[in-house]
Amino acid sequence: MIPLFPWLTMFPRGALVVGLIFGLFQDQKGSWQLKPWMQNIGIVPVFIYYALQFSRANPIQPVISVLAIMLAVRLGGEKTVRHSLQIYALSIFCFASSSLFDLSPIFLIYLGLLLFLVTITLVILTFQSQDHTMTVTKADLKRILLSGLLMPVLAVPLIILYFPIMPRTQMPLWHFLTPTPSRTTGYTDTVEPGSQSNVTESLTLAFRAEMPSLPLNQLYWRGTVFNRTDGNKWTRLSQIPTEQAELSGRQVRQVIYPEPSTVRTLIALDRPKGINMQRVTSSPDGVFELSRVTGRRLSYDVESQSSDVVTQLNPINRKFYTQLPNRIPARIRTLASTIANSSEDDRARVDFLEKYFRNGDYRYSTKDLATGESAIEQFIFERKKGNCEFFASSFAILLRASGVPCRLVGGYLGGEYNQLDFRLL
Repeated sequence: MIPLFPWLTMFPRGALVVGLIFGLFQDQKGSWQLKPWMQNIGIVPVFIYYALQFSRANPIQPVISVLAIMLAVRLGGEKTVRHSLQIYALSIFCFASSSLFDLSPIFLIYLGLLLFLVTITLVILTFQSQDHTMTVTKADLKRILLSGLLMPVLAVPLIILYFPIMPRTQMPLWHFLTPTPSRTTGYTDTVEPGSQSNVTESLTLAFRAEMPSLPLNQLYWRGTVFNRTDGNKWTRLSQIPTEQAELSGRQVRQVIYPEPSTVRTLIALDRPKGINMQRVTSSPDGVFELSRVTGRRLSYDVESQSSDVVTQLNPINRKFYTQLPNRIPARIRTLASTIANSSEDDRARVDFLEKYFRNGDYRYSTKDLATGESAIEQFIFERKKGNCEFFASSFAILLRASGVPCRLVGGYLGGEYNQLDFRLL
């Protein structure tokens, strides 16, 4: 139950601890106050409660909670042969369900220990079911331990046989055999083009959403806003100017089920008006964040207004949104001057820069990227290939240098609908 324990909610965690302590206490006394019929009756309302929480959008948490509580109930009762077998069966189910949350080399260590213990236990329980007064000599114990070690070893040929034909996970169980880049595609709390020469495409599930069907080109999921740059790296300053945004477009309600993470930002369809959840802070630029990170599974209701344009009612703080570091390369400043001289209108300058990129033979790539302090300059004038961070950062720096206020918005684009739910990779 140890691998699953961090992913459980508070009640199943407490039940496991209490059940284990109560069971050990009763085993020491040699008397069991909880009778099997009491345990069976007690589990019924728990099962009903979590069955009502089960849904196609939230299928995992209720199931693992029931498994953990059933294990806790059995740990707190009498250890007959039948109950001992049930404890081990529930332990295996709990252990297997932990792979839904985390699949790492530690999983293999726990798997080896569990197989070894279960093998020995099955041998001992087989004899105990025939003779409750059985005693095991030291020589017998050695043979039992040897059998426990040999059985997993004998399973190795079957593992080798099934390995080529069984389905695989999207990522390997371990990464020390094949070094991977330190950066992968997906959501991050900073944008720093030039930090890595290669970026790995990630197919890890980010979140699921229940919502009405929308065209894929309208599925932009807003996360955070980056409003400060020191050249290559974009970050977020929490002290931002006041904004009065007027939203328009279709109102869309969603229920978001993010995967557990340490990120405080809450993802929502652009642009969110409000998130129905406790301990959430909102900013004028449409960013919603948790006040603290729990690392547990959660869900929240969102109301968004989907539109291509957000009207700003009060004047934009141009000084704040055109700030740039002093060390801007000369070639970038020259190009920015060309953009500024093309028109006095911000919209026309944006159109000019968009045509520059569309007609400049730029292409998307995640390999052999420019690195170092001059990465943006190399991307714009020489290599002309990069991932979304290069395109967004270069566009924003050139706009700011030409006097157009702008910022970066981090999030996700697109998604995949299916018959069970909507999920985004």
